[in-house]
Amino acid sequence: MPISWPLPTSEFIDVLPIKSLTSRPGRAASSSEAGDGSVLYHQRGARLWQGQITLDLDFHDVWASVDATLSLLEEPGASFLFKDPRMTGPIADPQKTILGSAVAVIAALSNNAHELSLSGLPAGYILQRGDLLGFTYGADPTRHAYHRVFAGGVANLAGELADLAVVPKIRKGAQIGAPVTLGDPVLKATLKQSDYGSSRATVSEGGSFEWVQTLR
Repeated sequence: MPISWPLPTSEFIDVLPIKSLTSRPGRAASSSEAGDGSVLYHQRGARLWQGQITLDLDFHDVWASVDATLSLLEEPGASFLFKDPRMTGPIADPQKTILGSAVAVIAALSNNAHELSLSGLPAGYILQRGDLLGFTYGADPTRHAYHRVFAGGVANLAGELADLAVVPKIRKGAQIGAPVTLGDPVLKATLKQSDYGSSRATVSEGGSFEWVQTLR
């Protein structure tokens, strides 16, 4: 089978024996102290999502497959799609049964890059603090926006939900009309470093890896 990047979730994240994981946007800031004792913070780059996945005890044949994929992802230019396995849908609709076949789209974007409005939702649909959402933008490469809701709301009778506040900031390139994945979006990531763990006769354990979002 030809290899293409990024690896889909079905080839990596979905089949991992996960024991624990972290996922958060990096702060990407430095600080300095002024003469009056105040601390000043300076943005020094994009706030990229990053985290660590620790793998659970499993039979070695499962781990052999994981080892092969980790080795592949250590190649220069390799990437994979990450999604948070703890989130299968919005908090108020974890199986997306209320959402059904409805497709949310970006209806408006604010100048402050923290807020957006959606349309195409079922009337009364709820998004709340902690929910994930994402969409794609740009071309060559296609970029994956990935955000967590800070201030949510309830869709009106027309299926519109105004002024959702999200973190981190929405990057340039987002377009009105773009379809939005609610609850279980994906982002494009690369490996930072990996630990292959150790094995006994039939089982392996102790492996982990760190990942970071890439916009390339």
